[in-house]
Amino acid sequence: PAVGPSPQRLCQPHGAEPAPAPRDPRALQTGKRRDGKPNSLDLTFHLLREFLEMSREERLAQKALSNKLLLQSIGK
Repeated sequence: PAVGPSPQRLCQPHGAEPAPAPRDPRALQTGKRRDGKPNSLDLTFHLLREFLEMSREERLAQKALSNKLLLQSIGK
């Protein structure tokens, strides 16, 4: 039997990309150069990642509220 799109894929807005796959362990050491000393760009990119994550969470919360109101309006 044919399998439809995954439930996670159905919940994403049209044209949205799925969440990125976990990175390899070396990539998890962001914020440090080989000598172990962070540079000023590390903080900048860390803050950018934090703001992007906050924005994504806010967008998902707004979408959930919108979906909830829609379901309430059609009586489900």
